[in-house]
Amino acid sequence: MDLIATDPPFNKGRDFHATPDSLADGASFDDRWRWIEDVQQEWVDAIERDWESVAWTIEAARKSSGEDMAAFLCWLGVRLIEMQRLLKPTGSIYLHCDATASHYIKALMDSIFGRDNFRNEIVWRKYAGRKNNAKRKFTTQHEVLFFYVKSDAANFNGVMLPHSDEEIAKKYNLVDDDGRRYRLAWGRQYQLTGENRRIYLDESPGRAAGTLWVEDGLQLNTSSKEKTGYPTQKPLSLYRRIVAASSNPGDIVLDPFCGCATTPIAAELEGRRWIGMDLWDGALKQVQERLQNEVRLQNPDARIDYSVRLVREVPERPADDREAAPPFLPTPKGKAKRQRPAWQRMTKADMVRTLAEAQRGHVGVVVCAGCGCELPARFFELDHREPKGIGGEDWITNRVLLCGPCNGRKSHRLTLAGLRADNSKPDA
Repeated sequence: MDLIATDPPFNKGRDFHATPDSLADGASFDDRWRWIEDVQQEWVDAIERDWESVAWTIEAARKSSGEDMAAFLCWLGVRLIEMQRLLKPTGSIYLHCDATASHYIKALMDSIFGRDNFRNEIVWRKYAGRKNNAKRKFTTQHEVLFFYVKSDAANFNGVMLPHSDEEIAKKYNLVDDDGRRYRLAWGRQYQLTGENRRIYLDESPGRAAGTLWVEDGLQLNTSSKEKTGYPTQKPLSLYRRIVAASSNPGDIVLDPFCGCATTPIAAELEGRRWIGMDLWDGALKQVQERLQNEVRLQNPDARIDYSVRLVREVPERPADDREAAPPFLPTPKGKAKRQRPAWQRMTKADMVRTLAEAQRGHVGVVVCAGCGCELPARFFELDHREPKGIGGEDWITNRVLLCGPCNGRKSHRLTLAGLRADNSKPDA
C-alpha cells in the first residue's frame, strides 16, 4: 500500500447507530472492549513473542487505565502490525482518533512504526463553532490524526492553503498600475530596488498547511449533501487533503475501517486506486451510492467504470521465506493447523511460572536447560526447544527457560539439543 488513511473505533464505551431513513440506515457498532470477549490468545502470543514493546505498551495501559483499555489496544495492535507490514517503504499511515485513547495509541504506534517514523499529530477542528454550555469541562471541538511513515523514503507532497482575506488585507496591501495586489519582500536576499522586491498575490502559491486544521470547509455540517447518516462519518474534504498530501495519482490507498466510504471516495476524486474493508453488510451499497452521487456528479463527462469488486473471502498471503505468516491469520490451504489442547493454552507469564517450578534447583534458584547453571528466576528467558523456523510451536511442551548467554547463543538457529552440543565444545 502507498497510503493507509483510516478511522477505527475510538473505545468510546458506547453504541453507535446510523440515523434512521438515511443512506447508512442499519449501520451500527459497539465501541466497547472486554479482554475475555474480544481478545484472542493467538494475538497475545504473537505480540509477546515478536513485539515485546507492544506487549509492554498494552500492559502499561492495563496498569494505568484498566483491562478494557488493554483489550482495545490488543485488538487494534494486531491490526496495526499488519498495516505496518502492508505499507511500501515509501508509504504512510494516518490514523484518526480522539482523546479517549489517543495517548495510548500514540505509544502503540511508536512501538510498531518506530518513534523516528512519527511525523505529526494533526489537530482537526471537528466543529466550526459551538456554544460552550458544558458545566463540568470545556466543550470538545477537535479530534487528532497521527501521521507516521514506513521509512524516510516516504512520499510527501504537502498541502498549500490559499491566503485568508485577513492575510491579503494585511500583507498584500499594495496595488500596482495594473491593479495587481503585491507585498514588498524584505531581507538580505531582497536588497534590490523597484519591482524585484515585489511578491504578487496572483503568483503566490499560498501558505503551507501546518498541524492545526481549522479551516472552514473541513467540517461535516448537518445540512451537508454528503452526509449519509453514518454515526462517525468524516468529511470528504478532510480525507482528500490526506490523500493529496501523502500519495500520488495511481497509488493504492487502503482503509481497513472504511465504514461510510469516505476514504475510498476521497481517493477516487484524487485519482488514486483504493481498497476498503468493513464488516458492515451495507458498506458496498454505501460505496456504490456515493460513487454515483458524489464522484459522477463531479465528472459528468468522464467515461469511468464505477463498478466495485466485492471480495468476501479473506485473502491468502503468499508464501514468503523471509517472513512467516502471523499465527492470527488464516492458515494457507494444504497446511493443516494443529489445534492446541485446552491445558496448553497458557500465557507467557503462566509458562514462565510453570517452567520455573519444573526447572527448580536448590532453594530460590532455577536450572538453565542449556548449560545447567543455577541462577535466580529473574535471570532466565523463555525460548523454544525447536525453533519456529523448523516447525516448532508456541506450546509449553516446546518451551524452556534459558539463562541470558544461552538464549543469545541459541538465537533462532539452534535447537535445544544443538545448544547443548555447542555448549559442550571446549571454547564454549
